[in-house]
Amino acid sequence: MKCITVKEMKAHWAAVEAQVRDGETFEVLNRGRPTARIVPAKPASVLEWEDHLLTAAAGKGALSQDLVAEDRGGRY
Repeated sequence: MKCITVKEMKAHWAAVEAQVRDGETFEVLNRGRPTARIVPAKPASVLEWEDHLLTAAAGKGALSQDLVAEDRGGRY
């Protein structure tokens, strides 16, 4: 883990961000004290569910468009 001051971080953000993107972690110091840690983001996991339409529950009740039309009472 690398340490960097707030001033250095502001002045060299593009380089810091590139290093973080490559997996580096930074500890940010404000007046010599650690105040923040910049770490690489974890990619979101993607749910793979190939037959999701086959396993979906069948709809019950009225269609939403019918409910809206009923609520409007003939007004458009």
